[in-house]
Amino acid sequence: MNDYFDTSIRTDDIAATDAWLRSQYGHVDLQADHAAYAEHLVGDDAFSLRRLEWHARVQLAYESDRFFVCHSTPGYAWKVGEASGEFSVEPGILQPGDDLRARADHCRLDVVAFDADRLRETARTVYGDAELDVRFAGAGTVSRRLREHWLATHRWSLTQIPLLAEPLARAHVHRALAVATLEAFALIGDPRERRASATEQAAIYTAATGWIDDHASLPVTIDDAARAVGTSTPGLRRAFSANGQIAGSPEQYLALARLSAAHADLVGADPTAVTIERVATRWGFGDVARFEVLYAETYGTTPQRTLER
Repeated sequence: MNDYFDTSIRTDDIAATDAWLRSQYGHVDLQADHAAYAEHLVGDDAFSLRRLEWHARVQLAYESDRFFVCHSTPGYAWKVGEASGEFSVEPGILQPGDDLRARADHCRLDVVAFDADRLRETARTVYGDAELDVRFAGAGTVSRRLREHWLATHRWSLTQIPLLAEPLARAHVHRALAVATLEAFALIGDPRERRASATEQAAIYTAATGWIDDHASLPVTIDDAARAVGTSTPGLRRAFSANGQIAGSPEQYLALARLSAAHADLVGADPTAVTIERVATRWGFGDVARFEVLYAETYGTTPQRTLER
């Protein structure tokens, strides 16, 4: 199922603006004499990148149903409970259930919206804690350094918008933004335990990928890799799930390592002396047809064409 969307609106009609906001954000109380408004949003059910432009002075009341990370040009003042601020000064996070009161005055608001369940799923994977619930201790970032990291990640994500129709590109952008958000804003709980867990999993991942690269030519298994780096097979899979940008599981990484080696063999082989079946078998692909499919998906051509160049 492809739940991707790329939608825009531009209107100077207050009724149309109000209807649009309610269709996208649920119950929104908009107070203004006029509301010249534009919005572009792109994403899927897990997350979306949104740019809202107010060419008017308005007041808003909204009960958040997702996680929203917001920053703006000057002119967007907000209040949630006793906390208040200006999103141009400091990016801030809204959480499900937050009762936002805002005043927008001829400004642009950039928003990353996260589905609560999907953000929680990412957090549990990253920190290796199946019971972790995602709630943040406040609206602001933990430090200037992490604020700048989040802003840089967001700027990069905007450059990826032309690619977001592709599910893999979308998943990569979602993961990068989710991890940056989990790190930049203070989660309730013990951050030392989360950092230790994340650091341990990253170390396991790095050691395992190195070991797999070195042993891909041998008849090794994922269980062998887990033992070599001092963890269990489920622990190895968790480390790849948390850190694997190239492959989300050790099995996938081992297959890609062997596929890469097979590709190198094909590039350097004498086509009169080597066959596709021989190369595939050497690198552990007993099913030659399956090898050809994987190769074409990865390199955009057939192994036979590579061999004959």
